[in-house]
Amino acid sequence: MKYSSVDLEINNQTDFEIEPDFFRHIFQEVIALVSMECLEGKKASISVAFIDQEEIARINEQYRQRKEPTDVLSFCEHEKISDLCHNKDKEVFLGEILICPEYILKSAPNFGVSFEYELAYIFSHGILHLLGFEHGEKMFGLQEKIAQKFAGDSKFDKIKQ
Repeated sequence: MKYSSVDLEINNQTDFEIEPDFFRHIFQEVIALVSMECLEGKKASISVAFIDQEEIARINEQYRQRKEPTDVLSFCEHEKISDLCHNKDKEVFLGEILICPEYILKSAPNFGVSFEYELAYIFSHGILHLLGFEHGEKMFGLQEKIAQKFAGDSKFDKIKQ
């Protein structure tokens, strides 16, 4: 596959320290792993916002009718994956991901994993949704692979809560 470049816009509205390279590397790895021909040679971009529990709960209720906080919400720019693949532009905006680090910090111990592991797992989950993946063995397997690779990378130990 010809290399696809990535562009990541980060909007941190929390007190959590965000390491942009951690997220950029995960985005690059997901794009490489899924190997979508329609992204070959293109620049794929996403926007990610880090928000608090109250804000993500409000948005979760508005869009999913669930009156509770959650870890991640994804909003695709395209209605169907075929819309993305038929896009002939050299730059493609995939959509926006909302992440609640506070929620992830509380849920990681329940899964017996580190905050960094869960953050990588959840962020890759959001990206995969933007690429048309639905919950299932393939999606969860890719998330696991990404989380294992990046959670143990000492150069990203700067992520602080």
